[in-house]
Amino acid sequence: MINLFGDGTGMEKTNINASDSLHTKLLIGIGLSILVLIAYWGVTGNGFVNYDDQAYVSWNRHVQKGLTLEGIAWAFTTTSVSNWHPLTWLSLMLDLELYGMNAGGYHWTSVVLHMATGLFLFLVLIRMTGQLWRSGVVAGLFLIHPLHVESVAWVAERKDVLSGLFWMSSMWGYARYVEKPLVGRYLWVVLFFVLGLMSKPMVVTLPFVLLLLDYWPLGRMERGTVVRLLYEKAPLFFLSAASSVITFIAQKEGEAVASLQHLPFTDRLGNAVVAYATYLVKTILPYDLAIYYTHPGRWPVGEILFALALLLLITVLFVMRSRRSPYLAVGWFWYLGTLVPVIGLVQVGGQAMADRYTYLPLVGIFIAIVWGFAELLTVGRYRMMIGSATRKTCIVGGDERCNKKQISSLPGSAALWAGSITSGLVIVVVMTALICMTQIQVGYWKSSITLFSHALRVTKDNFQAHNNLARALTDEKRYQEAQDHYLASIRISPSYMPPYVNLGLMQMELGMLEEAMICFSEALKIKPGDGDALFAIGNLYLKKGLWDKAIVQYRMALNEKPSDSTLHNNLGLALTRRGDVDQAIRSYQTAIQLDPEHAGAHNNLAMLLMGEGNNREAVDHFRQAIGYQPDYWNAHFQLAKLLSLEGLADEAAYHLREARRINPDVEKLPEQAIPEVDTRTDMRFRK
Repeated sequence: MINLFGDGTGMEKTNINASDSLHTKLLIGIGLSILVLIAYWGVTGNGFVNYDDQAYVSWNRHVQKGLTLEGIAWAFTTTSVSNWHPLTWLSLMLDLELYGMNAGGYHWTSVVLHMATGLFLFLVLIRMTGQLWRSGVVAGLFLIHPLHVESVAWVAERKDVLSGLFWMSSMWGYARYVEKPLVGRYLWVVLFFVLGLMSKPMVVTLPFVLLLLDYWPLGRMERGTVVRLLYEKAPLFFLSAASSVITFIAQKEGEAVASLQHLPFTDRLGNAVVAYATYLVKTILPYDLAIYYTHPGRWPVGEILFALALLLLITVLFVMRSRRSPYLAVGWFWYLGTLVPVIGLVQVGGQAMADRYTYLPLVGIFIAIVWGFAELLTVGRYRMMIGSATRKTCIVGGDERCNKKQISSLPGSAALWAGSITSGLVIVVVMTALICMTQIQVGYWKSSITLFSHALRVTKDNFQAHNNLARALTDEKRYQEAQDHYLASIRISPSYMPPYVNLGLMQMELGMLEEAMICFSEALKIKPGDGDALFAIGNLYLKKGLWDKAIVQYRMALNEKPSDSTLHNNLGLALTRRGDVDQAIRSYQTAIQLDPEHAGAHNNLAMLLMGEGNNREAVDHFRQAIGYQPDYWNAHFQLAKLLSLEGLADEAAYHLREARRINPDVEKLPEQAIPEVDTRTDMRFRK
């Protein structure tokens, strides 16, 4: 008979029985891995989505080059996407080396990291508590809960699963350090913590969680003072503070932090209370999960008070039972504490809450639930109830050996046997249900269209989902549907700028230039002087042949974004067409200095150099344009002409063949084949 839940609830870890051997651990580990594969197998057929995946992979030129010295240097110095997380960038670069642009490969890496995090959690809990089966159930809940799908199935959330692995590694190191406090062992704790911070700064709460673990299950607060334990963790607290400062600066610079004028602190506090309670509800009943939950601004007072009452009730009950059942308070405060950085007191982004924020906090809830359920099966009243039920079952079954006197003398064994059966059935039912829900949730991440269509079905007034669904429909050339969703986004949130710009870009694509100008003008009313809106207007004027007006818009945009290579390139195009060759050359050169791999700028500069008779430099820039964009037919065609003039017939013939292959009509085009304006709009308006 397997005792699923052990026999104690105290603060000291118990010895693992002979049956709970290394062999059993291995079998549980294999079982957990199989559960993950069953739950997440479908994710390998999913693609990238149009919400941050472009910034992280699809259109990120640093990631696109794979692991290079230049890329590594960039990863450690950039605060792109309003975060400093160099290890996340490096992991994505490694994926590029392994899988190219096959999204399934990136998803597979995330699944493997998630699996490793869960298995490490299993081992950490065993080491700290000695409870094999409870640890396995907690790890199982962590691995297959639907709330964690967002962290695993979203490539842009690689930071969750990577930082989670380092979090668990640091906890493992801490368990070893507690067993034998040596400086070398403590350094491993620090190292893994630093690696976690370099993956996602949300792990800043780890030192506080370690203090909770000192109380239970490690029982260190009985043997030492709180002051000593705090002093012991001083280096970790220092790293947390440093990471918090860096993160706040990065998010401020990226304009991701909402001002108090935009969202008052009282409204933030109300949302935080409701979010804490909502996460709990979604943990027990994981339904209506979405990639984006619209922030209401101000919640109804009744909802806030109800959520606050629920949180206070749980807190009081768990604190009152902290002596007998310390895991309840530890798990609860783990949950409350690890959510603090993302609960919205410092509002980053426009969401009210997010499934991904629960990735590590839910471990505390799972510990409280599993250990609490185990205690329920072992307390006297419940044990006697099970024993009574067992006696009745035996008598009805007609077993002469199972008489009342015999069973009465062994109530603990009967309860233990029945409790194991009961707990086993509960575990099977719960795990099966969670796997099914996770599989369904993974399916919603198939594409941007399925993801945001689902979000619209399960949320209300979701202007973000309307905008992103419209962008995905635009990419599929389903223009009427896209327009409907852009207009819906604008109707719900008239002050939200992206749908105005995105609708204008779609209208430009359809030749509806006047309608597009109206959209861009409305965007500028919302955010005067916005560089992206000015950039779009400049492109529109360029499309209409109004060079002077285009130049004015580009220069205004450059006041806000002086390091934007595409703006410099498009300014060069407008100057070229106005006949200001010298200024145009300088604009292209600036674009190339800012982005040496800007194929369009190399091509456009080469065209002007060729016109100036500087064929040698022109050849060099055409070659670079082709090197960075092999299907650049104009660069192949113009290079073929220059090489032919230099007598390099074979190489010229090759490039002419390439130009004809890429564009069969290349020789029917006008002599001055400067390419279309370089917009690169999706990267700018990804939200």
